[in-house]
Amino acid sequence: MPDSAMRMGFNIEIFQGDALEFPADVLVVKDWRSSSGLDTKVRLSLQSEGFIADMGAFLLGENEYFYTDTHGAIKAGKALIIGPTNRPIHNYTHVRELATDMLRMLKQSGGKAKHIATTLQGVNTGRSLDERESFRSMLLGFSDAYEQGEYPPTLELITFVDRNEYRVELMQDALQEFLLPTPSVDEVVTRASQEIATILAGQESFAPEFQRPEATDTTPHIFVAMPFAEDYDDQFYLAIRPAVQDSDHLCIRLDQNEATFTGDIVEQVKERIRTASLVIALLDGANPNVYLEVGYAWGVGTPTMLIIHKSLAEKDLPFDIRGQKYLVYDKIYKLKDMIAADLKHLLKK
Repeated sequence: MPDSAMRMGFNIEIFQGDALEFPADVLVVKDWRSSSGLDTKVRLSLQSEGFIADMGAFLLGENEYFYTDTHGAIKAGKALIIGPTNRPIHNYTHVRELATDMLRMLKQSGGKAKHIATTLQGVNTGRSLDERESFRSMLLGFSDAYEQGEYPPTLELITFVDRNEYRVELMQDALQEFLLPTPSVDEVVTRASQEIATILAGQESFAPEFQRPEATDTTPHIFVAMPFAEDYDDQFYLAIRPAVQDSDHLCIRLDQNEATFTGDIVEQVKERIRTASLVIALLDGANPNVYLEVGYAWGVGTPTMLIIHKSLAEKDLPFDIRGQKYLVYDKIYKLKDMIAADLKHLLKK
């Protein structure tokens, strides 16, 4: 057998679906304690079946975790909840460190897992992080655990599970771009995702251009102001995001309903706008928060690109917006090219 076929590491795959309904040896989640968080859903499933007491009575500290048999309450055989409770995920370094801790704590648990499932971290938290860069940061974190020997030696497969079809496609595309093809598996179709399997081991697993450290607050980014609703996913994932990515900028947008934002999250959004190379604003839906973000960008001198569907142009635009230049689009497949052309012009200034 050639040496390449003996290469150590674990497969990475992406699957669209519900993590609670996904069969794996272990489902690994962060102890977020959000009412809509996956960890809360895991605890409630176990509590409703009478297998654990209310975990709200205690908190996980630094380097602590909760490891339990699920008794069939969810599809995974066991659940691993990573502490500390309410662990902050403010940047890509936090995402990378969390991924490392997932495998380290799984090893400490003594489990013999061959297949674990988890979700993309750094999204749906109210923090403005680029999804693609968050995914790369998690892969880097898993790679760190591999190089440190901090993972179960039985581990063969890590599956990222996500409901959002666009995010799944984003991760599938990024996975093939980030990691080098492995001769022993590049023709193998995986069971769950029907995507080409990819081996992750140490830093040498990554294509050279993606071996760099995770992004920081100084990495150039473009902030996207738009309504937080699935109705606008096409505009974001099919047009705005790929155009921004092609411009070599991180693509940052709010990932929760703005009505839930308070305090430090609002300040972070303002900081993201202040430091952005550009703000792209989707004006469809006449969302008041989008107009506030545009006004703030104007106030701090951040350039803006305004976009609206032709059916809403003029009719839904406030008078102070009507005097500005804005892109009017009809078909989403044409919008990406329109944005890309304007980005070339605006980013040269």
